[in-house]
Amino acid sequence: MKLIVGLGNPGSQYKNTRHNLGFAVVDNFAIDQGLSWRYNRDWMCFYIKRENFVVIKPSTYMNKSGEAAKAVAKFFKIAAKDILIIHDELDLQFGKVRISFDSTSAGHKGVASVIESLGGFNFARLRIGLGHPSRKATDGEQTDPEKYVLENFTEEEQKNLTDVVKTCGNAVVSFLESGIDAAMNKFN
Repeated sequence: MKLIVGLGNPGSQYKNTRHNLGFAVVDNFAIDQGLSWRYNRDWMCFYIKRENFVVIKPSTYMNKSGEAAKAVAKFFKIAAKDILIIHDELDLQFGKVRISFDSTSAGHKGVASVIESLGGFNFARLRIGLGHPSRKATDGEQTDPEKYVLENFTEEEQKNLTDVVKTCGNAVVSFLESGIDAAMNKFN
């Protein structure tokens, strides 16, 4: 059994923000697979359960995402090594996708919550590049990264977003069907 966790914030005000890229990927995955979301209050998440995997969207805010991941992993007895966390990444160029395993949070508070809740970082991550706002500034003004991730995508970013989300969905399928090593070889 594997667990796929899309990170994001609940609520319509966050739906199209950069920080909700994890939600966008698992929502698109659900549509592609013809699956429907259900809600479980005890697990604090929306979920999809299939024979060999569970996909979740925590209903906690980003900084407490680990609580939902831990609750679901514990219920289904899913080992950390069989968990894939999908999240936005400031330190990657927009649209770049990287799969990693056994790595630190690099400052991402949602990932830090998962590390704390699971008691380590022995899980896979599908990191989706946003590009750091300081590298994008053309007028010399710095944008606060915490503000940047809660902004909507630009028109230019939206043009490429469908392809990025589709690539991520393919990476999820690869992880489910072939495991982390095969997914890293194919998508990194």
